[in-house]
Amino acid sequence: MPGLLVCLEYQCTCFWCANRELVILIHRQSEKETGTVLSISPPAITRRSFLLGLAVGFARGSAASPKSLFDGESLRGWRRAGHGLWTVEEACLVGRSDHARPGPGYLFSQESYQDFDLRLEFWISRGGNSGVYVREPVRRWGTAGDERPAHGESAGYEVQVDYNDPKNPTGSIYDRQRSTKLVGAEERWNRLQIRCEGGTIRVWIEGDLVTVFSGARQQAGVIGFQVHGQESHDHVVKYRSIRIQPLDR
Repeated sequence: MPGLLVCLEYQCTCFWCANRELVILIHRQSEKETGTVLSISPPAITRRSFLLGLAVGFARGSAASPKSLFDGESLRGWRRAGHGLWTVEEACLVGRSDHARPGPGYLFSQESYQDFDLRLEFWISRGGNSGVYVREPVRRWGTAGDERPAHGESAGYEVQVDYNDPKNPTGSIYDRQRSTKLVGAEERWNRLQIRCEGGTIRVWIEGDLVTVFSGARQQAGVIGFQVHGQESHDHVVKYRSIRIQPLDR
């Protein structure tokens, strides 16, 4: 009977062929592809070689193990910019408008990344608007014009979180590439995956590939989140289970 192993980025199926050859298939979820990674004849099979083969297959496409960007307890490892209020509540990053200082607000990682696989869950209130920034270079951020993240010639990109914008619905690369379909919903938790690799950015929501954007600038930058709006409002956005896996180029 085939055995099934699951890791962050791959599914592995192992089975015996008619000639008693062991074949290990790696299913790469990010590109919906399946390929033979390892084929071992019976005389060579040992527990050690079997596990080594699995490790080789799993390591392809990644240089490091996934790591958490959020400890669930504090804003350690993050920096604020602009306006907006960011708090930690019930193991979630929570963003709100600051009624005393209206305007967009941002929360950025301390570390920068270029090629990576980012996975998280988001929750947004009805009518809300937010976004996830990737490859955003460290600079002096502002709340208007090209000082805003994802704006300007050398800026990074924003993956939109907005179920009310027909031009840039959730999953779109803001003002660059519209998502092919709307997946997920407001006021519930949704799984988001963003993979930046070379000049391509891919976005999945709830496991569905919704956006493929080619021609992205290949630059290192921080990961960030947005509280949207020049005027004060009562919308809330939450992020949790934030994990990143740097990729080997």
